Amino acid sequence: MNATDFYKYFGLVSLGTAALLFGLSQIAILQPYLLFSFISLALFMLLTLVMFLLGGKTAKSSNKNLFTTLILGFTFSKIFLSLFVVIAYYKLGNPSSKVFLLPFFIVYLIFTIFETYLMMKIS
Repeated sequence: MNATDFYKYFGLVSLGTAALLFGLSQIAILQPYLLFSFISLALFMLLTLVMFLLGGKTAKSSNKNLFTTLILGFTFSKIFLSLFVVIAYYKLGNPSSKVFLLPFFIVYLIFTIFETYLMMKIS
């Protein structure tokens, strides 16, 4: 996947996810978590961008195991970073309900699917 295609799809996925989050915030129980939802979106947008940049470099490397190592390391890092963000928000933000996880995991799922598609195209 070339950079132009990536940025086009990245923009569409990001805007679509933002619209979905805004729509979900219209539900009364999710309204207090709009800021956390958009922080989650920004986090996953940043991670996807880094993944694209690093994935493109390692896919062209002479060491073909480097790309696989990057993908596995990035995936585990993303899982632990997500866990850290959720726990930090739970401790610092004192949400009144665990429903704050719904928008977070929707963003996580959307960007995980996009990253999987992206990495398949790069490889």
